[in-house]
Amino acid sequence: MKRSTQQLTWLVLLAVVAFGHPLGAWNQNKSGDGGDTSAAVLNVQTIKWRFGGNDAGTSNYQTFPDGKFESVTELNIAGMALKSRLSGKLVDGAITDFEIVNHQAGTEVKVSAKDGKARITAQEKTREVEYKPSKVLFANLHPVLTETLVKALDPAKEGIQNIEVFVLDGAATVKVDVLKKKVRTVELGGKKQVADVYLVRFPGVEFDVHLAQGSQFAAWDVPSQKLQAIRSGYEGFLVDPTTLYPELSQPTMKTNAEKGVKIKMRDGVELVADIVRPSDDGKYPAILERTPYGRETLSQLEGEWWARRGYVHIVQDVRGRNESGGEWNPFVHERKDGYDTIDWIAKQGWSDGKVGMIGGSYVGWVQWAAAVEAHPALRCIVPQVSPPDPFFNFPIDHGVPMLFGALWWSNFVKEKKTPRIPELPRDMEKLKTLPLSKVDDELLGRNIPFYDEWLDKQTPAAFADANFMTDMSKVKIPILHISGWWDGDGIGTKLNWAKMRALGHKDQWLIYGPWHHAFNTSSRFGDIDYGPDAITDLDSIYLRWFDTWLKNRPVNWDKQPKVRVFVTGVNEWRELEDWPDLGSREMMLYLSSEGPANGVGSVGELVAAPPREQEPDRYTYNPAGAQIPKELKEVKDFGDLLAGGSTVVKIEPHEDDLLVYKTPPMSDLLEISGPIDLDLYFSTSAKDTDFFASLVDFDEKGVMRLISLPGKIRARYLSGWEKPSLLQPGKVYKVTIALWDTAHQVKKGHRLGLLISSHMFPSFARNLNTGEPTRNGTRMVAAHQTIYHEVKRLSVLRFRLLPQAQKQAGDRNNR
Repeated sequence: MKRSTQQLTWLVLLAVVAFGHPLGAWNQNKSGDGGDTSAAVLNVQTIKWRFGGNDAGTSNYQTFPDGKFESVTELNIAGMALKSRLSGKLVDGAITDFEIVNHQAGTEVKVSAKDGKARITAQEKTREVEYKPSKVLFANLHPVLTETLVKALDPAKEGIQNIEVFVLDGAATVKVDVLKKKVRTVELGGKKQVADVYLVRFPGVEFDVHLAQGSQFAAWDVPSQKLQAIRSGYEGFLVDPTTLYPELSQPTMKTNAEKGVKIKMRDGVELVADIVRPSDDGKYPAILERTPYGRETLSQLEGEWWARRGYVHIVQDVRGRNESGGEWNPFVHERKDGYDTIDWIAKQGWSDGKVGMIGGSYVGWVQWAAAVEAHPALRCIVPQVSPPDPFFNFPIDHGVPMLFGALWWSNFVKEKKTPRIPELPRDMEKLKTLPLSKVDDELLGRNIPFYDEWLDKQTPAAFADANFMTDMSKVKIPILHISGWWDGDGIGTKLNWAKMRALGHKDQWLIYGPWHHAFNTSSRFGDIDYGPDAITDLDSIYLRWFDTWLKNRPVNWDKQPKVRVFVTGVNEWRELEDWPDLGSREMMLYLSSEGPANGVGSVGELVAAPPREQEPDRYTYNPAGAQIPKELKEVKDFGDLLAGGSTVVKIEPHEDDLLVYKTPPMSDLLEISGPIDLDLYFSTSAKDTDFFASLVDFDEKGVMRLISLPGKIRARYLSGWEKPSLLQPGKVYKVTIALWDTAHQVKKGHRLGLLISSHMFPSFARNLNTGEPTRNGTRMVAAHQTIYHEVKRLSVLRFRLLPQAQKQAGDRNNR
């Protein structure tokens, strides 16, 4: 579970690209002096910036007859002052020399470039790089230059074009994707103008660029960050989508902000919050977000937006984080602290006694922790990309300890304050360290006590107060679940939805997009682009939700679909009556093989009829042989990490420690959906071992792509999660592995495939196969695995078929 990039400004991520360093310009400064601008001004443009609906500053861009230009930007983003001055010269459209000086938080970064050499000075260190004059330019705080990206497109080509862009902030060339999304007509001053809208995607961040008259910069829009840059006179190019629905609360109210408000818990510890509320006297409903990542940015991003619409917005640092008192121990205190915070809110003079919660990742998890405490003032929640109980995703996933992600997150939040994203570890080989209790010391250079404590917890009950799922019957309020097929905490949405459904809870709704953990920020995952409809207007949905449950406003929530999922493969949204849909039917495919099912030479099949007598399939899992993927070892920073992902699964000829089963080529479309389960009969030579199951789609050329995240289980839990016991070597067992949810269309001519393996190192810690304690085990043995698929031991893949549906519009959230 990592910090969502929705809690960072896009500026940080662009700086990652520019400087080729995971910290980018996060704590770098942006400002300085320009060059000679004594010539008469040829053109002047003023750009107005907005952040979270608030004015955030301006950019002034000037050009001169001799080809010189100057741009000066001054901003305040989430309380952080930024200033940047750029001057340069264009010859035949190519930049020949320039200087950009950036100031931020008392630090200066200066890039001076001339005659093919650029000097970059930051924190009293200077380095020199070579560059070539370029016509395709970008600078973090100077949006007018984005015109050059569009001019570089080949008008004869359709779809996404990958182009090289010279980023002035670091004098470096990067590749970005650019897509012409649409052409629309905008009315400005009573006259109609044509607006061309382009998607621009840097590694880790994407945004829309609006051009007027085909080539003139009009606006930037980063919906996921509520950040906009708009050229004066072109304000009509960007409209808040929530204002298009007059039945919703409109942004008409003035606001007041209170910072550093102390809220006392039952044990006397004070937690600190920032509050933004309507300035008019009266009583209002409240929207609460509780975060371990620092309240300031979140309050700046969301507070004014909600308060202008008649809500009190409260962001609180959880216990032990940032300015809040008490000890930081992830998950442990959130149930009681959530209840006490809601109780405090309900007693304030400005409160009407109604509270809702929203937020993603850990900020989603704390909503469940508060909800099971059942304070009467809590009326609804919106858990986004929320984990389940800690034993079933993070930091333990169905008995298997998460490794790389758990270490990264632990390192990120280990200190009381989190001023910056930590660098990626440099020596990934240290992930092999044993025992696991020492891997944090070796990889990160320090011990993180709560990480070691997690390794000691061998059952769900061991997490005690950090659990909520056993008490979900106490949750009676409406719930809006939000997640993505590629979200690393997506199993939480699957389990939380299913548990509430099993309890007969009717007031819950579900949205699944083709997103990773930073949901609804990118239409791309790895090497796949799901198209512009993949990004949807969630803000209007959230406002409609809270207007319904906190204000009793008649906004037609009853017309919203119960479930809305994005079907990959065909790349379209579907509206369903339930999950699984009431019109879906279960399909079963049996594992079968008439020979080895190992690796690239597999003859394993998925068949509709149960096989008769067959020899089992076998493979050997040796934890000592597990290697760090070459791609991970070569990652230098988060730009590399975000750009290097791929859904393609490549099996090397020597890799025979996984089994592959696939259907014949499809004679018709097959649309699969969750829940997806694998019943597996197996035996092993080991006292304990792991199994992972992944779904793939083979195209006509045999290219294999993941279509969902894998299910997994540590075999010692076959008798129950609270009853771990070692296996009897050679004995045949049956296990059911729950794969993560998806909705996917397998096209005609493609094959549906299943992969079975016993490790996903270093994403997850290796099972050493000896049964030693997870925290202290060091001895490794190879496990010889046998998978059965014959009449008395039928291993079978079970999933649901989506009902037939017509293609639906990309955004039908609001009607």
